[in-house]
This record gives sequence, C-alpha cells and structure tokens, in this order.
Amino acid sequence: MRFPLLLLVTLLAPLAHAEPATHLTQPARRVVSLSPHITENLFVIGAGNRVVGTVEFSNYPEEAKQIRQIGSYEKIDLEAVAALRPDLVIAWESGNIASHVARLKAIGLNVVVTEARRIEDVPADLERLGGLSGTGTG
Repeated sequence: MRFPLLLLVTLLAPLAHAEPATHLTQPARRVVSLSPHITENLFVIGAGNRVVGTVEFSNYPEEAKQIRQIGSYEKIDLEAVAALRPDLVIAWESGNIASHVARLKAIGLNVVVTEARRIEDVPADLERLGGLSGTGTG
C-alpha cells in the first residue's frame, strides 16, 4: 500500500505549489514577465512576441534585450508594470517579493505565480504558460 500512496503524493506534489487557475476570457496578448527564466520560457513556447515588459537580466534569447525593463525581479517598478496595461503578469514565487505581487493583484492586474521546484515540474509550467498565452503546450 505504501507504493501507490507514494506515487500519488509524487504526482500531486507540483499541484501543491500551483496557484488557483487564472481565468482569462481570451489568451493573453500583453504579458509582463517578472523573472529572466519566465521570459526565456515564454520565448520557448512561442509567446515572446507577447512580452511587453520584463526584468533586469532577461537577456535570452537576444530579442528579449529589446523588451522594456520594469526593474529587477527583487525590485519591481509597479507603476511601470501598470502603465504597460498587461493582460497577464507572470511572477516567480520564490524570487519576487510577495508584497509586490500582492500590490499588483490589488490594483486589478491579472497575476499568475509560477514555481517549478524540480526539473520534472518544468513541462507542466511550460504547458500552463502555453495555455495562458494561447500558444499551445510549448
């Protein structure tokens, strides 16, 4: 009986770190990324052309260097984010300051918080980003 329980816990572990589903009426067209790795993942899934704002050190792929920077992952310019009128802001659970993320939500922005804690979590993260951006599963 231990093995099936262990298997179930292993399969459900990524969901424990997931935020409740975000409800977009249509795929996000204007996305702000609050982490370099999120920016890179958005390009991987084909949504790089939807990224209108990102943070310092979002420099891969090369096209990411042309996107407006709105601070660093630790110090976000909240007014600059709001001025970009994003459909979606994607935050990094263990990297962004929780109070910044909460303030973005408080001003009415649609914010999704991601956290791939293990390499095995990355495909699900890419699939989620693909669903939110309408680009498929990456």
